[in-house]
Amino acid sequence: MKRLTMKAFGLVSLSAFAFAGATQAQVVGASSNTNITAGASVVNGGPHHAGLPGIGVPSTGIDQRVDFAGLTAYGVTDAKGVTTLNFASPTPPEGSPPDHSSLGFFHFAKVSGANVYYGEWSQTVSATDGTHATYFAGDTTGTTVPTTGTATYAVQGISDYANKGALAGTFNANFGAHTLTGSVTNGSYAVNIGTALISGAVFTGNGATASVGGANVATGGAVNGRFFGANAASLAGIASFANARQYNASFGGTKQ
Repeated sequence: MKRLTMKAFGLVSLSAFAFAGATQAQVVGASSNTNITAGASVVNGGPHHAGLPGIGVPSTGIDQRVDFAGLTAYGVTDAKGVTTLNFASPTPPEGSPPDHSSLGFFHFAKVSGANVYYGEWSQTVSATDGTHATYFAGDTTGTTVPTTGTATYAVQGISDYANKGALAGTFNANFGAHTLTGSVTNGSYAVNIGTALISGAVFTGNGATASVGGANVATGGAVNGRFFGANAASLAGIASFANARQYNASFGGTKQ
């Protein structure tokens, strides 16, 4: 595993901020709580570049966002395309100073064919530690969204990936009715976004549920996401449960 220094997560020069300000306008993101911030990266140096989809960890005092593409080099990516980056481990990435342990535990993935990422974070390896957050970030360049017709998206979800693995499912967009519905599941655990309302490139809702064995374990979840690419070629978003953060989920997918 490659060396990751504190510079990557925050010790950047003023010139990096100047560069980011000129390039980040078309990158957007969102997170389920203030532990994580997702949006345009601001760090330049090594494998990292400003103005790309990125992530920061304000809860640790390191809020400058680092691009996901650069972070992938420091983690391990599995057959599902999910990268694990574990600073919470007793043996964090080689060369990390001791205080890197506060940066926690990441799982994230890239939407196929798009500069869009989604994932989860927690302070420890456990999604039940009270800090669990989900997020997405992507480049909106060239995004257009139909106002009529329907589309089906093949979607992957991340929610307590260490224990539940990848979730998979189908989302259905009705652009004429301005609705998005669907769910992701691993067979026993499922997150359903309810009926989210589409407004331009953005979709939002407040009816997400999480269930185990068909029985709801969390309800009333907030849904926040958007479409990316020409003719809404892909999507990404999050479902968050204010009083049950362990069930927070992120998702991303492509039109079929």
